[in-house]
Amino acid sequence: MKRDCPTIQELLALDAVARHSSLTLAASSLCVTTSAVSKQIASLESFLGTALLQKVGRGVELTPVGRSYWLKITGSLRSLETATYEVRAGADTNVLTLSCVPTFFTRWLIPRLPRFRQAHPRATLSFSRHLAPLENLPAHVDAAIRYNPADYAGVVNEYIAGREFVVIASNELMQGLHKIQDPADVISHTLLHHEEAQGAWSQWAAAHGITHQLLIAGPRFAQYSALIQAARCGLGIAFVPLILVEDELAEGVLVTPFEGSTAVEHGHYLCYRPDRMQFPAFAQLRQWLLGEGGSQEPVPTSPTPLA
Repeated sequence: MKRDCPTIQELLALDAVARHSSLTLAASSLCVTTSAVSKQIASLESFLGTALLQKVGRGVELTPVGRSYWLKITGSLRSLETATYEVRAGADTNVLTLSCVPTFFTRWLIPRLPRFRQAHPRATLSFSRHLAPLENLPAHVDAAIRYNPADYAGVVNEYIAGREFVVIASNELMQGLHKIQDPADVISHTLLHHEEAQGAWSQWAAAHGITHQLLIAGPRFAQYSALIQAARCGLGIAFVPLILVEDELAEGVLVTPFEGSTAVEHGHYLCYRPDRMQFPAFAQLRQWLLGEGGSQEPVPTSPTPLA
């Protein structure tokens, strides 16, 4: 029967040679003979119709085509290895793979994970790369924590946290010549924006009866971590989720000209396919995440200037 995909032995041989740049070392890592590796590579080259290896001195290296091909398959091979290890360990239903937007991951989720591990010691969390804004949920990812996720058929989006926003700036900027006495003074400064929160500043302005075209001007950032750092360095004023800057505000490295916060139509969501709920470990994670988000104290939504 005609096959449309190489054998796993051929792919593993190519992977081993790519990682070791040696047929002998590749054979040793696979516990086979050097001749066996050579035959697998030759079979793969015949199947693909192109050379994958070239001699360099006394060793070998991938051809440009071979390297391009290997870079495309290596991620899948690692996923196969991980899945196989989990099944052999007998813990596949307790191992969850999550994707998470970076700033929320490092500032909100990781500090809370010890509590989850203490409450659910049998569950193991692994983390994949974060997903692009319009990228659908991959099959190998159990759930993703996303910012303002798009609606995809068969994917549930449940709000976790992050709707409460605050205006932040550096101490140096706040002590400058253009001090902020009321919300209308904000637009005299450079406004910093998040690419996926284009309407946040407009929602803040609407809450305070401000209309000005300068609200859409200013630098844009792909991640909140970069946006917050820009505010710390005095590049402008930012409007960000409170949960991402609580430490900076408590330490005084960032300040807010107004007390309280403003509720906007943005936030971080848990995104998953309903069939994942059949796994107890995922059900536990979902309940814990939504509980952690809902445990936050309510914040006033009508900011008043600080004295």
